[in-house]
Amino acid sequence: MRTIIFIGWISVVTSLVAMVIGHLGSHELSWKSSQLSTYAATAPYDYFITSSILLFSLTLLIIGILVSKYQIIGTNFFAHLVPALSGASASGLLMLAYYEETAKTLILLKQSGFWAIRIQSFHDAGLLIFFYSSLLLVMLLGVLTILHNSKILLKVLGGLILSMSPVSYFLMTTIWPKLLGFEGITVGVNQRASLFCMWLAIVLILAMASNKALQPTEYFP
Repeated sequence: MRTIIFIGWISVVTSLVAMVIGHLGSHELSWKSSQLSTYAATAPYDYFITSSILLFSLTLLIIGILVSKYQIIGTNFFAHLVPALSGASASGLLMLAYYEETAKTLILLKQSGFWAIRIQSFHDAGLLIFFYSSLLLVMLLGVLTILHNSKILLKVLGGLILSMSPVSYFLMTTIWPKLLGFEGITVGVNQRASLFCMWLAIVLILAMASNKALQPTEYFP
């Protein structure tokens, strides 16, 4: 199990590093207006973006394993939904990685052929599956962490994790970048801020799961 925890931390950290590297290089894309899917399909280091997606999906699967094995949030009915939600989130990311974006705007999509539209449909479906499954996963883990633990520190941690779900949704769906002075299309700012918030939530969950799994009372072969 120590190996799984180690892989989880390596995957979550390197996913962020790979994402940053994927934005480097000489290109005409803008992180303010271009979505990550566009970078994954056309950027010079697009394979780093894809690698980041795959690594993060691995982290989500490991969280599902740790939470289920060590009963971090109890054994109630809702706790059994965690592996399902982590698996759904990972599946959405795998769809994103496999079905790359074929058109970055609706106008370009209308001008595309049948197979390009079909691939884009799977891509968009993967994005929706990942995003909403992750929101539910983070929210559920936050609530159950608060209810299952009596220690104030863990309750505060659960509250922090819980808050990151609506915050991530807010960052993705509102025009807050305009209030900060960003001009033009800001979908890239929205997406990156939202997903970084989601990444932080997963890091906190992984830290909590790792701490529980590595307690001296547990046996590791």
